[in-house]
Amino acid sequence: MTRALGSLAMIGALSAVPPYLGPVIGLELGYIDDTVEVVDHVVPGLLTFLAAGACFLLLRAGRIGLDSLMLAIAVAVCMLAGVWETSSHIPLILDGGRPESPWGAVILHSALGPVVAALSLWLVIRVLQVEPAEDGRTTP
Repeated sequence: MTRALGSLAMIGALSAVPPYLGPVIGLELGYIDDTVEVVDHVVPGLLTFLAAGACFLLLRAGRIGLDSLMLAIAVAVCMLAGVWETSSHIPLILDGGRPESPWGAVILHSALGPVVAALSLWLVIRVLQVEPAEDGRTTP
């Protein structure tokens, strides 16, 4: 679980950088406003990074358990951020291949949202399946 949370935090951080990395590597979208990029990438990416990263650190330190309400809420927030990032890029995918939205840039912008959503969904399911054991420890 901790590895998955750490991976989710890093993927969330990476999902925030395509608007700024794309122009540097030649994969720029021609018509997207900067405020839209912040709302579609930076906000969900930072939410995912902070929520998953905090739970990763707290879980490793033994401050929270696998049955923690905080952990469940944090991975649910990550899932919502992934769904937001994925759904906000559907119009971009539908416009892919046009001169203002080349496929390379479209893939760069839209690839990590579904990964965040899917990994978060898996973690939500895992957290909801955890039951406290007789000795107070949690078992999946």
